[in-house]
Amino acid sequence: MDKFEELSDYHLKAKVYVIEAEFGGRQSAISDGYRGQFFWHINGVSSTDWDARYVFEGGQINPGESGLCKIVVSDNLLMYSGGKFSKNQQFGIREGSRIVAVGVIINNKAKNA
Repeated sequence: MDKFEELSDYHLKAKVYVIEAEFGGRQSAISDGYRGQFFWHINGVSSTDWDARYVFEGGQINPGESGLCKIVVSDNLLMYSGGKFSKNQQFGIREGSRIVAVGVIINNKAKNA
């Protein structure tokens, strides 16, 4: 499993906040390798889910806390987005229909993919 500091082959770096269970979020931490759905607005179509893999600084983020993560998005998302993820753009991380975390993109390495 890749560690945050060692992972160089990623698409996005983001700051993520994990929503607490009492607000509809998670009861447990999200850990490295987590594959929640990347919930993002693309090409004028809102509410679009995409597969992604997340690696967190420190290995995990607990509910009610925020931290940095690196995101490896699916090939389909790279194709449809052209790698054009804007800095400061917000996104959600979903488990089914439930948003369990929210984030903001702070760096994009996938430009013009």
